[in-house]
Amino acid sequence: MKTGGKNEVKEFTGMWPLKRNFNLKEITDTLAPGGLLVPPGASFAAMTTKLGLIRTARWFVGSSQEFGPTLYFISQFDGSLDKYFDDFVLNGAENLAKVWGQCVGCPQPPKATAHDIVEYIARGQIKTLACYDVFPSLSIGQIYKAADWYEKTQKFQRAVAKGDGKLEDKVDAFLKELADSYKDVPSDAIIDVDAPREWQYADIAERLTKYTGANTIVPAK
Repeated sequence: MKTGGKNEVKEFTGMWPLKRNFNLKEITDTLAPGGLLVPPGASFAAMTTKLGLIRTARWFVGSSQEFGPTLYFISQFDGSLDKYFDDFVLNGAENLAKVWGQCVGCPQPPKATAHDIVEYIARGQIKTLACYDVFPSLSIGQIYKAADWYEKTQKFQRAVAKGDGKLEDKVDAFLKELADSYKDVPSDAIIDVDAPREWQYADIAERLTKYTGANTIVPAK
C-alpha cells in the first residue's frame, strides 16, 4: 500500500495446520510479557518494537471441517518482505519454535536453524484479498516524529501564552527541543493467557469429531 508518500506498507498473512497434541498455553505464554522467551523474562512486544518495522501483528487459532485446528498469523510492516523475514530470524530458533513448532511439518531446533523455521513460515503465506491502513505513506519513524513534534509544539504554545519572560528565549528553547531526537513510543501487546481454558479452544478436537450436515460442526456429547 502506497499513497503518494515514500513509505510502503506490506502485509503478510499465513496459516499452518496444528499438531493434534498442540499446546495453546505454551503459545500464549510465549507471546505474553515475561513469557517463555529466550532470554528468559524478555517481552515479545518490547523485542518487536526494537525492530522498528512491524506495525501490527496478530496470532489466532481457528478450526474448520476442511483444515482442522489451524494457526493463523497476520502482520503489517514497513519495508521489504526480505527485510521483514531477516528481522524475524533475529527472534532465534527457540522462540520461533515455541509458536510455529506446534504446527505440522515445522522443523525443530537444535537441528533446525532460525532460517529453516522462517522458510517454513514463509511457505504458509496465503493471499490477502483486501487490506486497510490509515497511514500507508508514513513510516513508523515518521509517526513517532510527528507525535513528538506535536507534543513539543503544544508545550511551546503554552509557554508563550503565559506572557512571562522573553519570547526570543522561548523560541530558541523550542527550536533546540525540536532538534533533539524523539524517543521511541513503547508498543504494547494484548495477550489472552486464559484463551486455552475458553470454550472455543478447549474442545476443538471434540468439535471436529461429529458433524450434522455438510458444513455444520457441533460439540460431541
